[in-house]
Amino acid sequence: MKNPIILISVALVMLSCEKDYLIPKEDIPDWLKTRIEISDKLLKDKPKAMDAYGAWIRYEWKNDYYFEYSNILSSYIGGPITFQGDTLGYITDPRVMDYAQNRCCKQYVWKGPRFKEF
Repeated sequence: MKNPIILISVALVMLSCEKDYLIPKEDIPDWLKTRIEISDKLLKDKPKAMDAYGAWIRYEWKNDYYFEYSNILSSYIGGPITFQGDTLGYITDPRVMDYAQNRCCKQYVWKGPRFKEF
């Protein structure tokens, strides 16, 4: 009886070590995986840190993926970020205005444990 319990425990530990993204891993750029890893490490030490209330979201616009960070506690208003890691622009950039009006297909990539959508 001990052997099945040990095997199940080992399997659970191995599964819990695997990164749990909300979209397929290959659809997440390396720069974003790094940022998510940094947030996860911070939250292990400080579970109530501001990152706990954040989320990374992916949108489609003009046949490309763009990523945005959302956090209710932050005043950060960064522009959308391309798959390659380049910022599209900021609020006053006409491209960003077009992006905001025409983006689609919202998908969460990662959510902090305390993230709430409003």
